[in-house]
Amino acid sequence: MPAEVLGRPVESLYAHQESQEDECENVVQLWKKMVEDERHFALMLDVGLCLMTLVALGSISFIVGGWVKPRAPGYWTHRPWSPFRDHYYSEVDVTEELRDIVQQLFDLCTQSENMGQGEDGKWVSHRSFRVTQVHRIENGPLWSSYATTKKSIPKCQASLKEMSAALRKRTEDAIQELDMEDEKLHGAAMIKDFVKSLGLDRKRNERLLFHGSPGQGAVNLNTGEVIFPEKDKNPVYAIKQSGFDDRLSSVRGMYGSGVYFAQKACKADQYAGQYHWPPPPGSPFNYYCSVGQKATIFLSRVVLGCPYKTELSLEQLRRPPCIEGHFDLNLLWNEDLRPTSTPWRLKGVPCCICSHQRFDSVMAGLSIDMREKLYREFVVYDKQCYPEFCVTYERCRAPVPARGRSSRR
Repeated sequence: MPAEVLGRPVESLYAHQESQEDECENVVQLWKKMVEDERHFALMLDVGLCLMTLVALGSISFIVGGWVKPRAPGYWTHRPWSPFRDHYYSEVDVTEELRDIVQQLFDLCTQSENMGQGEDGKWVSHRSFRVTQVHRIENGPLWSSYATTKKSIPKCQASLKEMSAALRKRTEDAIQELDMEDEKLHGAAMIKDFVKSLGLDRKRNERLLFHGSPGQGAVNLNTGEVIFPEKDKNPVYAIKQSGFDDRLSSVRGMYGSGVYFAQKACKADQYAGQYHWPPPPGSPFNYYCSVGQKATIFLSRVVLGCPYKTELSLEQLRRPPCIEGHFDLNLLWNEDLRPTSTPWRLKGVPCCICSHQRFDSVMAGLSIDMREKLYREFVVYDKQCYPEFCVTYERCRAPVPARGRSSRR
């Protein structure tokens, strides 16, 4: 009796398999019969319905796969055909394709008259950049994380409708300033076509911004010590592999613990490291020459969403304020600020615990704490940025002349 009980499922399975084989044979026999009877139209219709069913099932698989693993840009080289797979990484050399375009972008986003000025840029003696290499970072898991975060950010128009009139006007003006700056760049046909080809999500205010980080061989100007001697242990390498991480940023940054970006290449260059042996400790920075150094800047996708525009420093900030303008309550008692900063209790902004929707990023004005700033900065506090292009460049004394030929993408 037990043997019979155990045997029944196995027999049932074999019967099911035989039934499926019989069905397949029946379909083939049916099509053969149609050919013999010269029922060509019925045969074509039957085969067509089968193919349409397969195509529909394939399309559904790709749609579902797109929800599970967001598809990478169509122009990427190593994007897998499977919509369920994102375990791939490649640095694609696109120098010949994009060098002239990126060079023009660097030229238009460089203010030579401001270089060598400001607290972060006083060591600079170069006045321009020469792009030498451009690599596209095709990092599957990192792209999936970024694309998923981007989809979670509300469209700007939806967020603007929820704001008070004053904050809505200030936010709309901030976005308009960004658009005006982009329009200046889009006057160059090559750059306009390049940016258009990226398919940026303008409804969520996705932009192309600069971020500079030190790489292998960067030195400490005060001691002369090489900070990052190894190829695989430096910020540039880490960003390529794991992306930007706001958790590693200092809360004492001017706008808190976030990932900082700039519209100007010369601002991002200030944070890309120094690579020549520095002057003796204590000597003035004008003894230091940065001309001829090679450094790295990431040309990155950044989803700004609705940015909170500030004219105040925001140390200790870990996320943007809510769309009612409320900052987190713990900031009110925090005294760990920069010497020139205004304490939170004197900033004149409300701090409380609330459940309102939040702004998506912070956009700094050109006047912070009533002090003029040379450059505008942007800060995000989540996985809202992707380092798509890694640009290696040389620091030059004078502007680099055009190479006399156009790049094609």
